[in-house]
Amino acid sequence: MTAILQIIVPVFGMVAVGWTIGRTKLLTQEGLRGLTNVTFYALFPALLFRSMSKVRIEALSPGILVVFFGAGLLLYFLMMLLARAMGMRFGERAVFALSATFCNGVGIGIPFISYAFGEKGLVPLLMIISVNSLILLTLSSFLLEMGAQGANQTHLLRKLGGAALKMLKHPVLPPIFAGLIWSEITALVPGLGTPAVIDRVLQGLALAAPPCGLIMAGASLAHVGLKEHWQTAVIVAVFKLAVLPLMVWAAGYYLFALDPLWLTVATLNAALPAGANVYLVAQLYRTGVGLATNAVVLSTGASIVTLSIALLLLGVHPG
Repeated sequence: MTAILQIIVPVFGMVAVGWTIGRTKLLTQEGLRGLTNVTFYALFPALLFRSMSKVRIEALSPGILVVFFGAGLLLYFLMMLLARAMGMRFGERAVFALSATFCNGVGIGIPFISYAFGEKGLVPLLMIISVNSLILLTLSSFLLEMGAQGANQTHLLRKLGGAALKMLKHPVLPPIFAGLIWSEITALVPGLGTPAVIDRVLQGLALAAPPCGLIMAGASLAHVGLKEHWQTAVIVAVFKLAVLPLMVWAAGYYLFALDPLWLTVATLNAALPAGANVYLVAQLYRTGVGLATNAVVLSTGASIVTLSIALLLLGVHPG
C-alpha cells in the first residue's frame, strides 16, 4: 500500500493535472506542442545524460533486451494472428499488435521508475527505451507499408530505412549514448568530470523532467479523447497491461534469471500503458486510428489499477 501511495498517486495525480489543464483553454494544441518540445529536447535529455554518465558499460546486461523484446515480439506476432482471426485488414493488424506491445516508457515510464527506484532503476529502463522505438516502430512501419496498395519493393525498402533512421534521431537516444561515452571517458582520464556548475544546470532540468512529462501525457490524452470501436481497444489493453508483463516476468525469472531489480523494472515497463507513438503511426498511415487512440486512452486509465497490482505483487518498496 505504501508503494501505491508514494508512486501511483503522485504519478497519476500529475497525469490528472495535465488532463485537467488540457481540457481548459490554458493549454491549447499549440501550447501542448511547445511543452512537448521543451520536455523532449531539454528536460529528458538532461535527465538521461546525467543518469547514464554514472554508469559503466560493463555494468549493463544485454539479457534484459533479450527478455523484453523476445516476449514483446512473440506477443506482437500472436496479436497479428488474433487480428487476422478477427477479420482485420493487414495494416490494421499491425496497429493492433503495436498497441499491445509498445510501452509509454518515456512520458510515464521514466517518472514512474525514477519515483520507485531512483537513478539505479533508470539504467535498465533506458536500455529498453534505447532500442524500443527502433525495433517496434520500424517493424510496424514495414508491415504498414506492406499493407499499402501498390507498394513496390524499392519503395518499401526506402521507407523502412527512413523509418529506422528517424527512430535513431529520436531526441531520447543521443543523450543516453552520450552519457555512456562520457562515463567511459571520465573513467579513463583521472580528475576529469562534469563541471559542478554545468551539473547543477543539468540537475535542475532533470528534476523538472518527470512532472513535465506526466503533465504532458495527461494533456495529450485530453486533446485526443476516445474514438469509435472501443471494444477492440479493450482487448488490446488486456494484453498490454496483463499478458505482456506476465510474459516478460516469466522469461526473465525462469529463462534468464535476471537481477531482481532489472527484472522488476522490465516487468513494470511492460505493464505501462500504450505509448502515444502508437496513434501517431496510425495517423501517419491513416490505418486503425480509432483503435490506436482508444488503446492509448483506455490502457492509460486502466494502468492506474494494473500498475498498483504489479507493485504489490512484485513487492516494490519506494527507496
